[in-house]
This record gives sequence, C-alpha cells and structure tokens, in this order.
Amino acid sequence: MSPAKKAFRWVFGICLGLGVLLGLVKIVAPDAASVTWNGQEMTGIGALLVGGGLGAVFGLIFGAIIAGIVWLATRGSARR
Repeated sequence: MSPAKKAFRWVFGICLGLGVLLGLVKIVAPDAASVTWNGQEMTGIGALLVGGGLGAVFGLIFGAIIAGIVWLATRGSARR
C-alpha cells in the first residue's frame, strides 16, 4: 500500500472515530456534549449518526488533502 493511501486511511479513521465518539458521549452523558443539526439538538441514535456522518465528511476532506501532500512529497522517491 502506498504511503498516500496509508495517510488517507489513518486520517479518515481518526476523524470517523472522533465523530462516533462524540455521538457515543452524547448517548451516555447527554449533558457532556452538544450535537446540533440545523439548530435542533440531536439525541440518541440521531446524535450518533450525525457525529459519525460529520466525522466521515471531515475525514474525507482532510484525508484527501493529507494524501495529496504525502503523494507529492513521496512521488520522487518511488521512481528511484
């Protein structure tokens, strides 16, 4: 697996994990975290889905950026 793919998977996994963790915290201790969607406070499974979905979206965005940077930085070393 190329370094860019590894970087993408790591960043995506971390962002997705943080989003799901936010949703789980909202389920376990509702006053400890705030999950809102369109101005409405989310509770229960909705908070888990919103947190995971936002984590996945940010993971895709930041993962693509980091993977592009890693690809640019390592493209010369792969040809040698």
